[in-house]
Amino acid sequence: MAKYISNRRRYEHKLPLELIQLPPLIPHNPVSWLHWIFKYVTAVNYMRQTIPVEIDASGKIIISDHDHMRYLWERGFFGTGQLSRSEPTWYERTASRLQLDGSKQDGVQLEQVTRLRRKQRLEFKKERAKFEEKKLHLRMNGVLESEILGEEQAFLKSLRDQELQYGSVNESGSGGGSSFEGIRMEDSDILTEDGTGIIKLEKLELMPVEAMFLTFALPVLDISMKDLLHSIFVETPSFEQIEALCMKYAAYHHYRSHGWCVRSGVKFGCDYMLYRQGPPFHHAEFSVMVLHHNQAQHDYTWYSTVARVVGGAKKCLVLCYISKKAADDILMELWSRGSYAQAFALFEVNELVYRRWVPGKNRD
Repeated sequence: MAKYISNRRRYEHKLPLELIQLPPLIPHNPVSWLHWIFKYVTAVNYMRQTIPVEIDASGKIIISDHDHMRYLWERGFFGTGQLSRSEPTWYERTASRLQLDGSKQDGVQLEQVTRLRRKQRLEFKKERAKFEEKKLHLRMNGVLESEILGEEQAFLKSLRDQELQYGSVNESGSGGGSSFEGIRMEDSDILTEDGTGIIKLEKLELMPVEAMFLTFALPVLDISMKDLLHSIFVETPSFEQIEALCMKYAAYHHYRSHGWCVRSGVKFGCDYMLYRQGPPFHHAEFSVMVLHHNQAQHDYTWYSTVARVVGGAKKCLVLCYISKKAADDILMELWSRGSYAQAFALFEVNELVYRRWVPGKNRD
């Protein structure tokens, strides 16, 4: 529970903006009213310093500064660490493993939690297989079913106790993440010359739609919208490429504006994953597939394939159909003029929830 409260405090800001600081208001003092109104009119949500962005040779949008990486992750969960699962924690994990820089982790990292859970599931399968053999042996020896049921209840209780023990270890931060694992052969390449520090190799990679959101919707990145789009499209884009990017951004902006945390869904075969708060709090509830409203209808095999992958991860599939409210030449004209707000406003979002029907579970 302590870690959950800590996460609440750490991720209290939903977007990378500085909040307005207004002076105290004294109702019976006219000067206080004038001062408060002046501060309110002149103050805006702003960034003290825009974040520099790099474009590598392959066209990836990169954030290199470690503090900026943490800032974008802790305020909206933007980007993905290139050497991590999602949150850029490679430096902290490596420093903890090598016991350098006086590192001390606050709790268990996501990668360590995943490793512990996989180990726990493997042990559960082994114990379950042993118990099934024991049940078969008891039946062959004529043991009553009531006694076998009692044995099974005791077995399940022991597994539950092990799970609770794992949870307490996980919350205390001693789940194996801080143990010294020794130096690997390749660690000599990441250590500084004096051997007391680690070279910060990890960078934060932004999706194109994330970079567009942090440039167009929020004044966060130190790059203009025109330069950003030029880096996304190395060559002169075709109408199909422009329309596809606008559709992806329209869906991303739609869900962000409704308070959802939007992450890449490539791991589950879809476009986006929707979190109510963010990856540290809960698993994603919805998987979003962005589709053109005039796109040829897919066959049952396509829908079944996508829904089976998403359903296997206990998520709900959302088919997000994007329709364009103007002709193609109007979109191209607005795009060529740099009127991106008007171009994005041409797209409308419609959603359809798709659920896979399973005969064994949905007979009623």
